[in-house]
Amino acid sequence: MSKVESESIVLKKESTGIANKILDLFEKVGNKLPDSVTIFVTLCFLILVISYFSNKFNVTAIHPITKESIAVNNLLSKANLKQLLVEMINVFQTYPPLGVVLVAMIGIGVADKSGLLETLLNSVMVKVPKGVVYYAVVILGLIFTGIGDAGFVVLPPLAALIFLKLNKNPIIGVLLAYAGAAIGFCSGLFVSLNDILITSFTIPAAQTLDPSFMRSPAMTIFFNMLNACLQMFIITLVTKKFIEPRFPFDESLSKDDGEEIGDLEKKGLKYAGYSLAIYFLLVLSLTIGKSAFLRDSSGSLVSVKSPLMGGLIIIMMLAFMIPGVVFGKVTRKIKNDKDIVKMVGQSLGEMGGYIFIVFVAAQFLNLFGKSNLGIVLAIKGAEKLSQTSLSGIPLMIMFIFLVGFINLFIGSASAKWAILSPIFIPMFMLLDYDPSLTQIAYRIGDSSTNMISPLFPYLPLILAVCKKYDKNFGIGTLVANMIPYAVATLLGSISLLVIFVMLEFSLGI
Repeated sequence: MSKVESESIVLKKESTGIANKILDLFEKVGNKLPDSVTIFVTLCFLILVISYFSNKFNVTAIHPITKESIAVNNLLSKANLKQLLVEMINVFQTYPPLGVVLVAMIGIGVADKSGLLETLLNSVMVKVPKGVVYYAVVILGLIFTGIGDAGFVVLPPLAALIFLKLNKNPIIGVLLAYAGAAIGFCSGLFVSLNDILITSFTIPAAQTLDPSFMRSPAMTIFFNMLNACLQMFIITLVTKKFIEPRFPFDESLSKDDGEEIGDLEKKGLKYAGYSLAIYFLLVLSLTIGKSAFLRDSSGSLVSVKSPLMGGLIIIMMLAFMIPGVVFGKVTRKIKNDKDIVKMVGQSLGEMGGYIFIVFVAAQFLNLFGKSNLGIVLAIKGAEKLSQTSLSGIPLMIMFIFLVGFINLFIGSASAKWAILSPIFIPMFMLLDYDPSLTQIAYRIGDSSTNMISPLFPYLPLILAVCKKYDKNFGIGTLVANMIPYAVATLLGSISLLVIFVMLEFSLGI
């Protein structure tokens, strides 16, 4: 792997067709921009200036719940500048994806550096049809998004290794995994944390018109499941037709293919498998019973307050680390505790670029939040849409596009829905549309543009994984190649929703 990591394996692409030439243009323009760190620093200064002038010209909006006037804060005021300076370290330390990523990389690093992942992929990939791998990665993205942020943290580096073993460019795997995880916000095979969180805002908004309104978090599960199946095919098709031809693979890098796994490695895999099975049985045992350790005070396993959901990243970290240590001990790559610490150090050392980007990205998101620009933009956009002469399905589609646009600037799904639900839930109820329909329309707009938003919290991580294989991979390359996914998944979800509405299908339970 060291040779692969040190070389750029994205070869020069010979693009044909109008679509590819447009993507090339986006990529070229995007990559001519400064480094991602410089971009975020520039945006920080831009927000400071915009906040000053917006405040000076009294740009305000009325909050739909509190009815209070929200003004854009002048971040260049003496008091705000002092506070921003004092908060910089804390803002970096409390940036949500930072801890999640670094903790996950502890377990993944041990599994990788011990040789477990490479050996496992060597043994499995020869038995799996290549066409199935695409669908499997998307399904894993949907599942991981349903249980937390693991789809953005764990899956992309694993998908890169999988595609490398298939003699394909590993960046294809990263982009595929990214798309699958992002679309999980409006698709899924089971009731997820997102369903629970979003429904907690939908119900109070609907009760402003109908005090007796009450629904389950499974209110859109039928649509979610069918959309998951649809998106699995859409994302795979986009990958094969648009993305894969743009990232050819250097055949000279496939020298290890066909190597037999030694008896010691086979033994290591066997005992690593045993250790993982025992670990999962232990975790399962902690979920059994109303007062089980991994349940919350109400007995729920899937609430945001349950130890299972809150500690999911730690659980997954150990799921990689324990088999990695066992495999390393059996194959004699780990002789003592110092070897384990060294492997973790090597893994985290490779995240240096990501940590630097996160530092400046966290400052920008903090500035954007404190300025109130995002909230004002969301409220103003909602007001304009509610004043249009559109109705029915066209109005719903316009709502989806509005959410998709706002999502480019406000990444938090709950923060946006807290603002928009009191406006659009009652509005669509008066048009005789059920709140579950408005909720799923919101989630469609919220999911598809995540993958092209420069402010999405996990974008720096995806960039870091891609730069591992191509040092010249920039934000322009990432956004340009995610555009086909964003457009195709958005149109697919909208088409399915229109079918549900026209045929009056039930969205869920």
